[in-house]
This record gives sequence, structure tokens and C-alpha cells, in this order.
Amino acid sequence: MTAQPTMAAAIDVALLRLRRMWARPLRSRGDRPVHMSNVMVLHAVDKLAGACDEVTIGGVAEHLDVDPSTASRLVNDALGAGFVRREASLVDARRVRLVVTPKGRRVLDVVTRYRREYLESLIADWDPADRERLATLLGRFAEAAAARPADSARLDELITEALRDEVPG
Repeated sequence: MTAQPTMAAAIDVALLRLRRMWARPLRSRGDRPVHMSNVMVLHAVDKLAGACDEVTIGGVAEHLDVDPSTASRLVNDALGAGFVRREASLVDARRVRLVVTPKGRRVLDVVTRYRREYLESLIADWDPADRERLATLLGRFAEAAAARPADSARLDELITEALRDEVPG
């Protein structure tokens, strides 16, 4: 059964295309690739550092809207790449805090600058009102998605159901 094309379908296709574009590993010569997940961790640690006393893996998990175990894996990858480091907590001796390293700061700055310049180039010939409308609506869309995340448990159920062996009818 194929559903009729809808506005949601068009948005879904566009988002998949954009995700593929942004999710590609960012290559560097001689070093391991910089993954978008590294940039996401850097962004989270940087943003949280300006908003709270100490950045923890739990804070990164919440900011990225992922499970703590996933955040731990992502942070460990960023640690291994030398983009963040652990330091003793200044508040609780049993905890550690995360800090962006100078190498991580350089990567975050260059990736952010490049992405913004690239986005500017894509819409450079657009009418200013269209550019503003895109920014406003995309921000609104992102806020709606953050406020009402997809039900991953329901999606897991649907996938499990779809993968079941067909029952002869």
C-alpha cells in the first residue's frame, strides 16, 4: 500500500537528503576522520559550558536527546580524537567534567564557519524575505521536534512487526 504524497512526505525526503549531506565524515589528511557526532559533542559541551557550572556526560545526553550510554560512547570517541578532555569536578570529587580542548575548539570553529558559509552560498540569490522565512520556519520546526520527539519505542514495534515472517493466508 503506497500512501499519496503529502507535505510530510516531501519534508521527510528533504530531511533525509540533508541528513546524508551533513552526516558524512569530515575527512582530514593523515588523521582519522572527524565525524558529525564529534562535532555534535563539541557543540553540546561548548554550549553547556556557557549555561552551567560543569558539563557531564549526562548533560551531553540530555542536550543531544540520546541515552546516557550513547552519549558516553560519543563522548569517548571525542575524547579519543582529542577534541574534549576530562577534568576533575570542582563541585563533586566523585565526578568529572568535560572541557573542549584547543584542538576541539579549532575543529568546532572551522566546521561551524564552513557550514554557515556554505548555507549562505545556497541561499545567497534568494529574496531576503524567503531567507528570513526559511530560518524562522526551520527554527520553529526544530523546536516542535524537540518539544515532541518521535516515539522510538513505537517505531521499534512497527519495525519488528514489519520484519516478522509472513503468515500464509
